[in-house]
Amino acid sequence: MKTLDILWQRVTVGAETCERCGDTGASVRQAAGVLRAELAALDIGVVLTEKALPPFAVAESNRVFFNGESLEQLLGAQVGMNHCQSCCDLLGGQTDCRTLIVDGREHEALPQELLLRAGRLAAEKLK
Repeated sequence: MKTLDILWQRVTVGAETCERCGDTGASVRQAAGVLRAELAALDIGVVLTEKALPPFAVAESNRVFFNGESLEQLLGAQVGMNHCQSCCDLLGGQTDCRTLIVDGREHEALPQELLLRAGRLAAEKLK
């Protein structure tokens, strides 16, 4: 059986993360479930790993990788940054968070639709 490994990483303080990372987490868990069901017929398993990053790693936060390739690589997305009040509250100071610009639209939290698109592209490479 082949495996689609999904890695989601985000900054945490204790067990807490910012709102946009929390929203991405919900989407990535749902997307992993959808991909698991879709890819089972192709004998491809799906493994989701969640990685907590230290507070100083904001530039690497809210990122998702599929078999080592980032979502932005798979979808040709641009990386941006903007103010995140939730991170400011969590980290105690002015903080900008990662955003992704896909098809001309900026996303603060990664929606399930983009995660599925990237996951399906990564799975195609396993066939």
